[in-house]
Amino acid sequence: MAHVTLTINGRDYRIACGPGEEEHVTALGTVLDAKARALAGRLGHVSEGLLMVMVGLTLADELAETTRERDRLRERLDTVGQAADQAEAQERLRDDAEDRAAQVIESMARRIEGLAERLERP
Repeated sequence: MAHVTLTINGRDYRIACGPGEEEHVTALGTVLDAKARALAGRLGHVSEGLLMVMVGLTLADELAETTRERDRLRERLDTVGQAADQAEAQERLRDDAEDRAAQVIESMARRIEGLAERLERP
């Protein structure tokens, strides 16, 4: 098992992680440290436990907002997908109508040619 040392608000923590996850865990620690330092700067002196609860709440709020935004984007994507499906369906209907019209015109042209041949006969 791999280990990394994270410095959060001036204190070091040795954290175990899976092999190859060191860089990712270190990046997460950097985010956590930035949140902790920002909150400590705004709140002043608070216990480490309270600070970590506040950091957790801040991150949970950001996650909740990101989840809401993702859901809104999925709804919009669904709407766009439905509109695209409807447009495709209309395109198929238009293509089918054009094909049918072409067949009717072709049939009418044959009938007209046939009539014209009969009229030209003596």
